[in-house]
Amino acid sequence: MSALTTQTNTSLQPRDGRITPVPAPILHPIQAPVIETEMKLHDILEILNRQKLVIISTMLLLLGLALWYTLSTPPTYRASAIVQIEREGAQIVTFGHTTQSGGSFETDKDPFFRTRYEMLKNRLIAQKVIDELNLHTSLVPKEKQRLLSVNGIKRFFGIQKKTTRSKAPERIDYPSIFLKNLLIQPIGGTHLVQVFYEAPTAQEAKNVVTSLISNFIKGQIETKSETGEYAKKFLTKQLADSRERLRNSEEALVKYANAKGILGVDDKQTRHVKKLENLDAALVKAEIVRIEAESLYQQMKKVGSVSAVLTNPVVGSLKARLVQLEGDYQEMLKTFKPNYPDMVRLQQQINNAKGKLQQEMVNIQRSMKADYLAAKRQENKIREELSQFNRKMYSLQDSSIDYNTLKREVNTNGKLYNNLLQRLEEVNVASAVNTSNISIIEPVIVPFSKYRPRPKLNMIIGLFSGLLLGLALAFLRDTLDHSIKSPEELERFSGLPVIGMIPRITKSSIKKNLSLISIKSPQSFIAEAYRITSTNIRFMVNPQDKHVMLITSAKPGEGKSTTATNIAISYAKMGLKVLLVDADIRNSSLHRNLKISNKLGLSNYLKGEVDLVGITQPVKKIQGLYAITAGAYNPDPVSLLSHERMSYLTTQGASIFDYVIIDAPPVEGFADTLILSSLASSTIIVAKENSIESKRMHHVLKQLARVKHNVLGFLLVDVKKTNIKSKYYSRYQGKSATKKRLLELLDDN
Repeated sequence: MSALTTQTNTSLQPRDGRITPVPAPILHPIQAPVIETEMKLHDILEILNRQKLVIISTMLLLLGLALWYTLSTPPTYRASAIVQIEREGAQIVTFGHTTQSGGSFETDKDPFFRTRYEMLKNRLIAQKVIDELNLHTSLVPKEKQRLLSVNGIKRFFGIQKKTTRSKAPERIDYPSIFLKNLLIQPIGGTHLVQVFYEAPTAQEAKNVVTSLISNFIKGQIETKSETGEYAKKFLTKQLADSRERLRNSEEALVKYANAKGILGVDDKQTRHVKKLENLDAALVKAEIVRIEAESLYQQMKKVGSVSAVLTNPVVGSLKARLVQLEGDYQEMLKTFKPNYPDMVRLQQQINNAKGKLQQEMVNIQRSMKADYLAAKRQENKIREELSQFNRKMYSLQDSSIDYNTLKREVNTNGKLYNNLLQRLEEVNVASAVNTSNISIIEPVIVPFSKYRPRPKLNMIIGLFSGLLLGLALAFLRDTLDHSIKSPEELERFSGLPVIGMIPRITKSSIKKNLSLISIKSPQSFIAEAYRITSTNIRFMVNPQDKHVMLITSAKPGEGKSTTATNIAISYAKMGLKVLLVDADIRNSSLHRNLKISNKLGLSNYLKGEVDLVGITQPVKKIQGLYAITAGAYNPDPVSLLSHERMSYLTTQGASIFDYVIIDAPPVEGFADTLILSSLASSTIIVAKENSIESKRMHHVLKQLARVKHNVLGFLLVDVKKTNIKSKYYSRYQGKSATKKRLLELLDDN
């Protein structure tokens, strides 16, 4: 009790009967390093390790199914042949074909090639092969065996139940069973097709492929023959109809020509048409001449001069004479006066020349007018004659319309009759030489070995299928599992570090003494794990701060009380003064672990029944460790912990002791821990490794964060894999103890 009695002065006593709370120091926890969230190889290996039972079970299951399928499948043989399919067969004649042909084609895209090899799977051909080889008895057992296997699997998984009621016999669809065993596979980039058939015996497989190809080739030839016969019948009927129509049209033409008195209408029409064309050409020329003459005449009237006048030799000579006289007159005018006799005579000559020029211009204008009028008369005459001829042509055309119509009908029917007759003759010749466009490239042979079952392949497929399915189920199960499975995942999820990890305990003797393992088995690896945790916490906090540590868990049964006791013992063994407080009033366990009295405890102090010194007990076996038990049970601990006396306890305890460690109730379902967390400087959450649920832990951290950001980290207990190996640690401790005893003996000697 000396740790408290030395500190009981007036400053620790409440004033006026009331306790003045002193705020606890706030500790800012060290933030955990940010870890990348992308999955790495280590994470994948951890998932595979956790789900190894699922993977192994799935692999074994599918391997067993593959083995069962191999043993239950009856042996079969597979025969094959290769045929070539061309668009046309050998061309004996190049006319009279009744099928549509084309150029080259691509096997993968051309519908003709696909249609041809799909016809190999025709039900009619399948039925012919079945009847020809009498395959009814060999097809039924295999189908029954398949149905029995499928129904057995359904009954095994509870999909189908056994029925004792008799059913009416079902009709067997032999072609469908046959086509299930048939495989038609075109060879890419070629005109070749592989034909496979699977049968119970090798000889039957060979016979089926041979019969199938033979019937297919026969069917193609028969189809062509039937097409040729149909074409001949059709052409014969059409030829008879065409002959009758031609006869009727010729009779109608002759009858109409006789009634209208028309003979050689086409020749007369040709002559009239030529005349009409000549008149049209003459009219065009007359119009051109008239337009040209009219243009010259109008220009002469308006301007007085045209190109025809300028090129006239008479006009040209008169103009030259006039220019010469006027030049002489002007030259003499420089010497003589106008009334000079020579000047007068020269003026008279000029006037005479002008008169002659004017008269010549008038004559030219009259001539142009005459030409214009003559051209106009010629145009009108030709136009009138053309109009009369057009009226004559109209009357002739009206009488020849029906005649031409009848004649065209005769010509059309005649051409159609001749074409049908020629086509019928060609078809008669071509239908007699039908060839197949299918040829056998690689004939079928009897298979030497069994095709099914293939044990090695089935086992490999079962093994790899089981592995892939097992991996898929493992990752799916791991994805749907919301629990946190490793310390690294917990750090990524919360952003807080894992301070320590307590290994899983398998020995019952250690489990009994786990709460005091640091005293009873100080050299055990469990005690060493608690000492490592205590050391980590010690270096994570500021040693100069007064530290109040709250230890809690998400749910009951996580081991928080054991953790609080062992951490307190570890600090006490380091020479520190530690106060361990049991604040779990509903479910106190500290007094049982330390084997001390619980008559007076925390609840009595909070009720005011006893002071702080009266409830603090020293732990006799551990120097420096003091404890406050929970005290009497109280149904409402929240109201007690909310009292200011609790704040006074943490403040005064932190000032006297190096560490105040509070064992708090679980966070989930209780409000006690939230109140205690507000008084603590750091909070440590204890959790079992295999029972951490992400939603629950998120809720716990969210609740604590609303009160105070003082969560220091996590302590994982019941860890399957840790860095501490029990065998290695025991061996190391044994060597150290032996070395210590030897040194003591040497010192004694």
